[in-house]
Amino acid sequence: MHSPLSRFLFLPLAAVLGTGCLVIDGNGPDTQDDPCDPNPCTQGDKTLCVNEAGNARCLCKQGTILRPNGTCEAITTLNCPEHTGDSSEPDDCLTRAVTLASDATVQRQQTIEPVGDYDFFRVDGKLRTVYSVTVEPGAGSLMPRLDVFDQGGQWLTSKDGRPKAQVGFKARATAPYYVRVSHSPFDPSPGTGQYALSLTPVGEDVHGDSSTEATTIVPDPANTTTPTDRNGRLEYDQDEDWFAIAVTKDVTYRIEFDTSRVVPAMAGFTKEDVKTPFYTWKNSFVELRAASTTTLYLVMYSDEGVTGNYGFRVFRFN
Repeated sequence: MHSPLSRFLFLPLAAVLGTGCLVIDGNGPDTQDDPCDPNPCTQGDKTLCVNEAGNARCLCKQGTILRPNGTCEAITTLNCPEHTGDSSEPDDCLTRAVTLASDATVQRQQTIEPVGDYDFFRVDGKLRTVYSVTVEPGAGSLMPRLDVFDQGGQWLTSKDGRPKAQVGFKARATAPYYVRVSHSPFDPSPGTGQYALSLTPVGEDVHGDSSTEATTIVPDPANTTTPTDRNGRLEYDQDEDWFAIAVTKDVTYRIEFDTSRVVPAMAGFTKEDVKTPFYTWKNSFVELRAASTTTLYLVMYSDEGVTGNYGFRVFRFN
């Protein structure tokens, strides 16, 4: 499951930079193979293999639904309730989700009724496209909550309304994604009522969310009079923008952010370990010294859910 970088704590300046520079080291490339040829999904009812960013994922076969314990359970009225309500019922589980057109803004009027009702919507996501979903309550006592799931039923993110709820997510594969509307558990009382849902495709994310999709940067010489402006945008609160820099041993690199715009948090990885950051920081600039020749990945992300445009420059000191 995708884990947002906002989980990582910022490291103290003295612990990370010491005298003003961070030493980075590393060797060797990473490779990926086609994971679904041959199909590795042969256990139990998880026989459907999908390729997600180079990784094999085994999903439940048709007619079954994933349960929290990891097993696939046959769909019944116990795990996918059927009841009266609006014209979209039954729609209380992923397999009965109402499909929304995902290539343009779509609006729907529905209700959460009776108490405990779930409304599921299917969004056929396009790789790298960012989507924004908004739910605004109408007549009734509904305090809406939005949850987003991927095609395997894995929870991705959520937002509770005060009173409007809005959540963004990115399709990390060309695959179905699911949005669930319900009454927020932050309200201690049961609630039902009407709501208006809006789905908007924001557009394609400019920078990738992994080392394999990283945007390559060639640093400018420190004495340049025409530095290159690098630009990006954090589209939603879990967005990550990856950049790759080929660094040379004993060379110092400086990253300077445009403080007139959003200053994102930044994490540093090397090609030897793209899972665990060796460095996290949020500042107007940072300097790093390479202890060996390797590939450095800089990841821009939001540590407090702040979105917006950002800009930075990268310099090389020989």
